[in-house]
Amino acid sequence: MKLLRNDTFEVHLSPQGTVESLFLTGDPDRMNWVIDAQYAKDAGYSSQDKRFGQWSAVIDDEKIESVNLQPQIHFVDDKSAAVIFLHNKFKVEYEYLLNHNGEWRWNIRCSNPTDYSIKVNGFHSWFSLAYIMFRDPDVLKNMKHSCAVFPHLGGDFSKFAAMRRSNEAPHLAIYSTGERVTAFGTYCSYLNRFLEQVSPSLDGMLYHRLSFVEDGSSMGPSAENDWIYGGDYSPLTLEPSAEKIWSFAFTPFQDQEDFYAKAQQYGHPHWTYSHVTTTDGKFFAEVRLPEKEALLSAKMISVVDEAGTIQETDITNEFKLLVSNEKSKRLRMVIPLKSAGEIKLEAAFANGKCDVLVGNVLEPIHILLEKRAAWLCSNSFNAAPESNRPYAFMPLSNQGESLGKLTFILMKNLLAPPVTKEVQAVEASAFLDLKHHWFEEGDFKIPKTLYGSFYRIYDFDYIGHVYYLLSKCDRSLLSHANPETYLTWAAEVMCMRLDPDGHSNKREKEESQLVGVFILYIADLLEDLNKKEIMYWHDKLHGLWIRFVEGLKLGSQGYQGAVTEHFYDNAGFGPTCEALCLAKLTDEAELYAPLIIANIGFSNDYRANAPDRWWEALSFMTHSLWGGLVAGAARSSYETLGDPKLLEAGYRATMAVFNCYDWNVHSTIRKLKPGEAASTYSIAAPNLNMPELSRNRFGQSIFKKSGDPLFSRLFSNIEGDDWDMGEELVAYMLGFGSTTYLYTDTEGEIRCVNGFIEPEGKGWRITSYAAYPTRYVMLEKGLIFVSQAGEIVKSLFFIDDQFISTEIRI
Repeated sequence: MKLLRNDTFEVHLSPQGTVESLFLTGDPDRMNWVIDAQYAKDAGYSSQDKRFGQWSAVIDDEKIESVNLQPQIHFVDDKSAAVIFLHNKFKVEYEYLLNHNGEWRWNIRCSNPTDYSIKVNGFHSWFSLAYIMFRDPDVLKNMKHSCAVFPHLGGDFSKFAAMRRSNEAPHLAIYSTGERVTAFGTYCSYLNRFLEQVSPSLDGMLYHRLSFVEDGSSMGPSAENDWIYGGDYSPLTLEPSAEKIWSFAFTPFQDQEDFYAKAQQYGHPHWTYSHVTTTDGKFFAEVRLPEKEALLSAKMISVVDEAGTIQETDITNEFKLLVSNEKSKRLRMVIPLKSAGEIKLEAAFANGKCDVLVGNVLEPIHILLEKRAAWLCSNSFNAAPESNRPYAFMPLSNQGESLGKLTFILMKNLLAPPVTKEVQAVEASAFLDLKHHWFEEGDFKIPKTLYGSFYRIYDFDYIGHVYYLLSKCDRSLLSHANPETYLTWAAEVMCMRLDPDGHSNKREKEESQLVGVFILYIADLLEDLNKKEIMYWHDKLHGLWIRFVEGLKLGSQGYQGAVTEHFYDNAGFGPTCEALCLAKLTDEAELYAPLIIANIGFSNDYRANAPDRWWEALSFMTHSLWGGLVAGAARSSYETLGDPKLLEAGYRATMAVFNCYDWNVHSTIRKLKPGEAASTYSIAAPNLNMPELSRNRFGQSIFKKSGDPLFSRLFSNIEGDDWDMGEELVAYMLGFGSTTYLYTDTEGEIRCVNGFIEPEGKGWRITSYAAYPTRYVMLEKGLIFVSQAGEIVKSLFFIDDQFISTEIRI
């Protein structure tokens, strides 16, 4: 092992020319920023051919891999090394340079050593940053020694932000300074221990892969549908002695703002733009150009029909100069986009390079929600009395998550004019199926052991939510019981769920003290019990809630709320932060808030803005349920903690989740009809475990044909793509579904989140993107506007630090 070092980095190279460890000298935790081969071996993972710097290529249909070659390694001093891999058809040279301004430069050259032209169909290098779930009860190991990696692809300015999961700087930035990167794939190495009844049943690590040349053959069927990046999927012809050079600069950074500021130092434009807008809103893009750079042209690209017809619109003249000085220029454009679907902004610069932004235009979101509810009641509700589980919503599941469909339908009907048949379908399911499927003879004190020898505490969060929302419905809409009955049932279920003394088994006792989705409604439930003077259940539930919160408070110093069935899980620390905010325990909540920020993506592609998870897709991905709930937790926590980073992250992630519902998306294999949905979206492309999932939407049924025999067995009876869905839409409607936010950024400018703000007269006009806009908030000034009796207020004015809802002359 050879050590290269400078004032910033320590890089250990193996005799095979791979990077075995990478340390930042100023890091007090001494995190290894690449996957350690010895750790992978000791933990039982088989992948030893994916170490950082190992590569593969397909040359004239012959696959060549660096593991089969013996490199020549030349060390100039302790700051530079050259690694040469020579095959009779293909030569690859790596340069590891630590001799320039405290950074690490990684240069990759490929060349043709023959006397005839060669065709390169693929050239890929493993980029194995430390995206690891450690099987370790010490939660700090996962926080301080693992990172999430957020890619920025397209054009000539690829970059990657490796965020330490604790959100404690230094983080690691990688900026492309040479030829463009074509694709960013992942391979998941994991252990499946589901039948061993251990937690977590899956653990593992993602090996990232950079594709310098990709003709689409490793992408699976996604390449045919990828109109956004697919233009770069092509082979490379190298003439004799010809070469191509890719280069990357590695440097530490402090936070998201610093990541983009440092990118400008490497010649990257800095964009702020509407990741997602609606057809009744406006798209904006703002760019800060590097020194002495100029924007030559810009075009907006979209798909305009089911046949995949591409439309390009020149928008160069829409960019207006905002700021100009010797060091930078700042340009801004605003345009309405009236057609729903994905968009790609491609900008060309004077230096001959181009940059890419990928966004989406949604139909007004209330339409998406209303069509989803109608589709579920027409296609998912099982009204046949003679069926296996009459009145259940399909697909059938013992997991409470499947009841998110019911809570979503009810919440939509509480915010929009109610559709009687929708409410009645949910009530029939709750009264005739739910009560008797999850409880012995419908007794809320005796849950059924639906999982063999145990029942699952988390299920009751969803059950209680269904009954609580039924209690909010007008009595005229209900057929089986009155609202007070459902309110009492919700309290009974939650008292059983939160009472460790009400369970006989250790597993259930422990799980009763873990946070869950009940935080979305427990405060309202307690308030309504008090209003209705149902004091027995109010007092009992209130006592259990106080006891529960005390447990969260005691566990916060050790970050125990970050642990669920996985050793580190945003499904734990997201809702825990929200629960602590709900209890006004701000000091404890502020311990968890940075974890949320570090685990929500930021990218030039809206699809990569999801909360970071991997185990549903074996790649980094969007999970509709937990993506939406973590996003909701970020937004909710912002209203207590006041950090705009929580607000912005929550909004980015929420909008990414709608990719699981949006029928106007054309870049995935799985197309949706209006009202259909899929529970998961695999962001990675390619997904090297299951190429058919690359940039694709799917549900658990996809694993019936998995190469993992345990997966194929576990999911053999599962049907449908929309398994664990719905509750995230409730979280949306409770937050961004009704509320638009203003805040002042670090440069003193007013920013609008979940809407569009534009100057008008002496003030500003705000147009909300919320599905049912009733609330406007500017937290820093203590300003909150709430409409009367749920009246929809799509637009209002902000004048002299006041929200004004009437149309007035100014």
